[in-house]
This record gives sequence, C-alpha cells and structure tokens, in this order.
Amino acid sequence: MAAPMKRNLLSFFKFIVFFVSSLIINNVIGENSHHLHEYFLCRKCGREIVELSNLKNVPSSVALRQRNETLGHKEEVLVQLFKNPQNVFYEVITATQANVFRASQETGGDTWWPGFNWIILGCPQCRQHIGWEYIPQSKNTDEESFLGLVLGNLLYENEADELIVLPKSYKS
Repeated sequence: MAAPMKRNLLSFFKFIVFFVSSLIINNVIGENSHHLHEYFLCRKCGREIVELSNLKNVPSSVALRQRNETLGHKEEVLVQLFKNPQNVFYEVITATQANVFRASQETGGDTWWPGFNWIILGCPQCRQHIGWEYIPQSKNTDEESFLGLVLGNLLYENEADELIVLPKSYKS
C-alpha cells in the first residue's frame, strides 16, 4: 500500500475515533446535565416553578398521611396530605426555593407546621395558587423558612412534553 494511502486511512481512522468519542462524551454529559435541571411547572400556564434539586423533605406532625414517592429522577420525596379549615385537601411537597410570588401577608393561625407562620404563594405568570412559604415564628431558632407546594398544581416537565398534542390541521 502506498504511503499517501496509509496516511489517508490513518487520518480517516483518527477522525472516526474522535467523532465516536465525541458522541459518547456528549451523550453522557447531556444525560447528566438534564437530570441536574429538572423542573416542576405550573400546571395552569407551564411556567418553571421549582427545580427538583431544590426539593427538601420537611415532615409535619399534623399531616393526615405521609408517603415517599419518586418524582422525576428524585427518589424518596415526602408527599404529605393536609386538610384546611374549609375541608379542602392538599398533597404538599416541600422545597428550599422556587420561582413564586408572595400573594398574602404573613399569617400565624391554622398552620400545618407548628412553630411556623405562612404566606400564600402564587405562580408569577398566571397567579395560580402554588402553595405557602413557612417562616419560623421565633427569630431565635435554627429553623429555616421553606416552601410547601401543592403537588396537584404542579406538573413534571417531562410529563408536560407528553401532553402536548398537535392540532389536526398540522397533521398530514
């Protein structure tokens, strides 16, 4: 085999190895980075509300029921059932931060987390009720504020992708 042909084959082989390696690396990095930024969306308008990495289990002693559930790729998320004074039931997950706005003043009565006041939270885009912020009543405590989010008012982003349907006029 002639020397120029050997060099061309060697260059082609190096290119194939580089190309395949790049695909594998991009696939691994892409999968891992996707899991790092998974969101729950507002069920009403689709706005990103809370990143799964910001979920934090905060158990309540007054929950009617508690269960652990896998939500997205996050395992052992504590889902708690509560009933408000108007006999409305809510399944609530807790988080450290979320993309929400405060829709009320701080209130201390009828709290689901004893020792905490609460503020109603809404979606910043459509104003849908999203949950509550819980703030320690005592400023001399190690307790930190957290958010209680209504699971029924959220939608896991990967499930939202499966719900989108093309109108018949776009189908061939």
